[in-house]
Amino acid sequence: MKNLINEEKFECRASTELTIGSLIICSLFFALLLLVKDNSYILIVGFLFTVAALFLNAIMLFHLLESFISLPNQRDYIGRKILILLSNIPIALLYYIIIVKLNLL
Repeated sequence: MKNLINEEKFECRASTELTIGSLIICSLFFALLLLVKDNSYILIVGFLFTVAALFLNAIMLFHLLESFISLPNQRDYIGRKILILLSNIPIALLYYIIIVKLNLL
């Protein structure tokens, strides 16, 4: 009889959906910030969304790390999910640098 714990299939589409959704919404806020002259409201709402997205992405990262540790047979798949989730960090930093350089803060 096979050990069912080691054969458990890990599927976490939510992490990819969260990553893509966060990226799209943050990109929309960034584009609006660049396009609208009176951007103070967009800056505030965008900042609040970014903080919420950071919190949700951190929770998902901890879930993926826990799964990475507890499911050794699925580490390649879970590792790719972690990298996809972490890919938002350099994009957010790029947006921040552009905003600071354009003196939009």
